[in-house]
Amino acid sequence: MKIKNLFPKVFWLTLVCITIMVVTIFKLSPSLARSTSTPPVELSAARVTIAHNSAGSSLYKRLGGYNAIAAVIDDSAKNIFADPLIGKYFIGLSTNSKQRLRELLIAQFCQAAGGPCIYTGRTMKLSHSGIGRGLTNGEFYAFVNDIALALDKNGVKQPEKNQVLGFANSLRDQIVEKP
Repeated sequence: MKIKNLFPKVFWLTLVCITIMVVTIFKLSPSLARSTSTPPVELSAARVTIAHNSAGSSLYKRLGGYNAIAAVIDDSAKNIFADPLIGKYFIGLSTNSKQRLRELLIAQFCQAAGGPCIYTGRTMKLSHSGIGRGLTNGEFYAFVNDIALALDKNGVKQPEKNQVLGFANSLRDQIVEKP
């Protein structure tokens, strides 16, 4: 009789222990919880071309790492949302949507700069297709200019600024629908 009563307790105790171990593993290694979907093709090529300088130092390190990239993205977002030409595309975004956009941009630029981030968003072509009447070169260059202003505000040196803007410009053909 006692063995029958003991089994349910041992079973539940074991289940709780396994659950705690799984949660602990995922907290210690968030990369295990990441999506295994294929990253957009445009990033792998861009990463190779801008990630390192001739001395072998990654752009990620020269920019100051994750927090510095996040600061540039935050300032870029302020500029973009207030931009008279392209700000209209972001009207009505919820706080959560803006936060998700921020996370995606940080991951995209971090990965392109040779950092440890993994961009898991859609391709640029898919993300921007069908927006209004189609994005123009003028709207795209307004976006790039807003990034340039944020890079200047954050004291990014010219060689690194050129590489970041070069990466952004490399995405133009995938974003612009109407030249």
